[in-house]
Amino acid sequence: MGNVDLKGFKHLMTLNVDGPLHNAHYFLIISKLMEKIHSRIPRENYNLSKIATPVEYREEFFKGENHKRAVLFLLTNGCEWAIKGAHGCTICGHLAKQTRSLEPITAEDLISQFIGEFEKINFKEAPIFNLYNNGSFFNEHEIPEKARIKMFKKINNNKDIKMIVLETRPEFITDKLMEQTKALMPDIHVEVAMGLETIDDFKRMISVNKGFTLKQYDEAIQIILKYHLYPRSYVLLKPPFFSEKEGVDEAINTIKHAFNAGSFTVSLEACTYQKYTLTEYLFDNGLYQLPKLWSILDVVKKTHHLGKLIVGLFQFYPSPEHVPYNCNKCSNRVLDAIKDYNRTLQIKALEDIDCNCRKNWEYELHYNPETFQNKLEAFRKKVIEDDLLDS
Repeated sequence: MGNVDLKGFKHLMTLNVDGPLHNAHYFLIISKLMEKIHSRIPRENYNLSKIATPVEYREEFFKGENHKRAVLFLLTNGCEWAIKGAHGCTICGHLAKQTRSLEPITAEDLISQFIGEFEKINFKEAPIFNLYNNGSFFNEHEIPEKARIKMFKKINNNKDIKMIVLETRPEFITDKLMEQTKALMPDIHVEVAMGLETIDDFKRMISVNKGFTLKQYDEAIQIILKYHLYPRSYVLLKPPFFSEKEGVDEAINTIKHAFNAGSFTVSLEACTYQKYTLTEYLFDNGLYQLPKLWSILDVVKKTHHLGKLIVGLFQFYPSPEHVPYNCNKCSNRVLDAIKDYNRTLQIKALEDIDCNCRKNWEYELHYNPETFQNKLEAFRKKVIEDDLLDS
């Protein structure tokens, strides 16, 4: 993994400065802490011919009907953004269950993984296919071209597959790759998904460490559309350092932008607690709380009319340790309502839901004076107090 230059770093951490340098030293602290967090991930031995975890079956509403979908996670070295100098997204624990080897996994290994599981799936029963590598599918350092082409041809030959979802960072969206994808799967509804997360460039960099700009995202959307593919965008509800109200407001504005930019589907992903993440550190030190389920309902009610808005239900690999919650009385009921909404995309599924704990959420939303900047400063002071990066 890449290293952060620590020359003068401890002095920089203690400075109270404004402007670009102020922003830069937050980034340096987070980057160095992420490197330390990832260094604690235990090493495991992996069978490179097997996928990361058994195929999972979920659901999605598509073209007027609710369908089963098969979700396959390939075993790779992990997201290159996390393996190399940037140390990855602050909320993502995917790296913990990838090889993290510096040696590339061969195209033959990936093809073996794919074919071994693909041929077991009954696509008549599950016609939607999510093919993930917990990274960027169009990054040829993660998925070699030979493997990608073989997989796409295999998918295209199965006439029961109605839709496929692939994930990538925007810098890997090129005319060449999108044209090739369309040519290899001409009759399948292909959604190319990107994690926009938040509309604000500074907050996306500091809070989530995404490493790309809104302009790059917008340009990638246009390339996807140019080849008659379908953009899908992930929007993160309440990333690190956001208050509940800031999280709700930012998610609403980000969803609006994602649809205006050309997204066919937007998936609202409420932040969770995964091991080996900055979110874990913040949560464990009382510097962050996961969003309430009420906030999910609020965002969906205010944006569902804009397009196909679905709610991610905290189903990742590896699974999160903690997820958004309200109280013991209503959380399961609210989650069931969200599942019903996803099955139909009818907002009535989320209406007439109430609980006494809702008042606490409303108070938090309207009267908590903490701001993104307050929380960011509290984090900086905690890292200095613990002398964490020198230990």
